[in-house]
Amino acid sequence: MRVLGIDISGKSAIFCGIEKSGDDFLDITGSLKKLDLKNDEDCTEVREFAEIVRSYFDESHFNSVAILKRSKNGQFASSPISFKIEGLIQINSSMNVVFIAPATLTAFYKKYTLGFSAQFAYQSKAANLAFYLAAK
Repeated sequence: MRVLGIDISGKSAIFCGIEKSGDDFLDITGSLKKLDLKNDEDCTEVREFAEIVRSYFDESHFNSVAILKRSKNGQFASSPISFKIEGLIQINSSMNVVFIAPATLTAFYKKYTLGFSAQFAYQSKAANLAFYLAAK
C-alpha cells in the first residue's frame, strides 16, 4: 500500500509518502518533499504548482492521499492561500483526497507508536499522517 500524507502550512505543502510492505514502512516520498506557492496571484505560478502536483501524483501511484485538516475560522484559522493549495491538490489527484483531523491522529498515537521517521524534521506532521493511513 502506498500512501501520502500532506501538511499544508502557510504557502507550503509538505509531503511524506510511505509504502507498507508486510510489517515494514519505507519512505517513498521521492524528490518532492516541500512545494511552495510563492505568489498565489500569479496565474503562471499557480499553474506551475498544479502541474508539479499532477506529475508527482502520476509518477508515484499512491493508493491513498490525506491532508491534515486545518481550522477554517476563529483565532487560529489557516491562511486563505493554504485553502487554495488544498484545492489545487484535490483537483490534481485521480483519487479522493481525505481530510484527517489532528485530534484523530492524537487519539491514534495514544494507542500506537510511530514506526517510521521522516527524512527531515519539517515533514513530521505529514509523516504522522502518512503512517496513520498506512497502519490503519
